[in-house]
Amino acid sequence: MTEPLHARDIRGKGRYYGTCGRDACPFGDDLYISVTNAQGVVAKPALVPAAVKVTAETAWRRLPEMVAFSRQPPEGPNGCDKAKVADRCGHCRFCLTMAIKREHQNVWDHAADFGTLVHSHAYGQNVGQPMPYDPDVEPFIGQYLQAMSILGVDLDKHIEAAETTILSRKHKYAGTGDIWVNLPLHPTTFEFHPSKRWLWLLDIKTSLTKPANTVYSDQVLQLAGLRWADTAILADDSEVTVPKFAGTALLNLRANSWALIPLPSDRAAHKAFVHAVGLQTFMQSLDTKPWKPVALPAIADSTSIRKAS
Repeated sequence: MTEPLHARDIRGKGRYYGTCGRDACPFGDDLYISVTNAQGVVAKPALVPAAVKVTAETAWRRLPEMVAFSRQPPEGPNGCDKAKVADRCGHCRFCLTMAIKREHQNVWDHAADFGTLVHSHAYGQNVGQPMPYDPDVEPFIGQYLQAMSILGVDLDKHIEAAETTILSRKHKYAGTGDIWVNLPLHPTTFEFHPSKRWLWLLDIKTSLTKPANTVYSDQVLQLAGLRWADTAILADDSEVTVPKFAGTALLNLRANSWALIPLPSDRAAHKAFVHAVGLQTFMQSLDTKPWKPVALPAIADSTSIRKAS
């Protein structure tokens, strides 16, 4: 997604919408958890193997350095284990270990930033304001335009909205709907009907490594949260009612392929998503600092106990 309007990251909690710091903020004085933040409470079993894979590949790539530093103590010879990150030497056993352990997060951050960039370029195409050429992004945008063409979409005629903030005041969450588009695709049979169109909510997903048919079970929660929210906020902060979407789908974009994957974001999925909102909000509200072991009563010396008996 692009950087959403009215959204901000709260340290230790993730993305929230609201408290804009100006008059007439559509969120008032409330904070609304982001859809993806709420979705994040769901366990993602694929993340651990992915992190292990990146860590192992990084270790092999940096094997000569590991051998060179192998005789150093784990904390390194320069006290880097006790130094601030900015003050570490960057070329000892401790620093290398930290770099290898951190690499999977660097990879994920790069993927997230790249996804945001692709979303921005796709949005530019949707509103008739293409962004400057980027050789890394261009293959993905080429696939996006190909997808729209094959799906029978005229960007000027058939797209109702793009990158639109959607919120639920009842359940206190908000998110971004990537594309509201009229497709000649039946929402239950998934057959194409050139003479008829239905309103679909599409969510763009990008990846530099995964195939275009990749889908994860928690993604249906994201689409359900967006689909069944009640209000959409336009660029001028005016509000409209979220329309009734006939269907929702992922639009997976890759450098040389794409796939449209409908997901069943029905009321049952929305109910599950609302529970995720409640669980994530509860977990983030907890303050564990006061949670300490109880002070146990003093126990008499065992020798004194034996003598007394």
